[in-house]
Amino acid sequence: MHTGKTSFSAVLGVVLSNLRKSRNIEQGEMASRMGLSQPSYSRLEGGKSAFSVDQMYQAAGAIGIDFEELNTRLIHNIRELQANGIQVVQPVRGNTIKAQNQNNDVGQIVAGAALGALLFSLLTK
Repeated sequence: MHTGKTSFSAVLGVVLSNLRKSRNIEQGEMASRMGLSQPSYSRLEGGKSAFSVDQMYQAAGAIGIDFEELNTRLIHNIRELQANGIQVVQPVRGNTIKAQNQNNDVGQIVAGAALGALLFSLLTK
């Protein structure tokens, strides 16, 4: 069983990355469809920035699925990770009261390509 942490946004980013690639959509095109710059979209997909609810709806539409399907895929992947010992957490943001009282252990959070590889290995067992 694996141990580690990841964020909800990082899992969503991997889900969107896999959907985007399966539909042969480049990051720049996805960003354009959402009204974002490519670097901004890349930070979202890489789990370095958090998605807003509005951006989740935009991303679902840009990829050609409804929000419910995107949410279902997200929940499925979160449950798979949790079943394999990965904690999915909301990182403490620097501008919150909790951040002032707690050490945000960002070093233990799995993001981006590492999370994608982990999800791929778990889901192809």
